[in-house]
Amino acid sequence: MRANDSTTLETTLPDGRRVTLSLPPTDAPWAADGIGALRSVPPTHTGRGEEPPPLSSRPALPLEVALLGLGA
Repeated sequence: MRANDSTTLETTLPDGRRVTLSLPPTDAPWAADGIGALRSVPPTHTGRGEEPPPLSSRPALPLEVALLGLGA
C-alpha cells in the first residue's frame, strides 16, 4: 500500500488488480487523520461460502409474497 497524498490510497491485490481509495475533503472529526488512520487487514475468509438453498419450483402465491414483505 502506498499513499499518494493525504486523501488517496492505492494498493495492488494478490491477483494483480489495483484498488484506489479516495476520501473527499471533510471537516468531520472522525476523518481528521484522512487515510493515515487506515491500515491493511488480511482477509479472514477466502473463496466462496456455502451455496444457498434452491428456490421453490412452484410460483409464489400473492399471500406468501405479502407475508414476506411484512417480515412474518
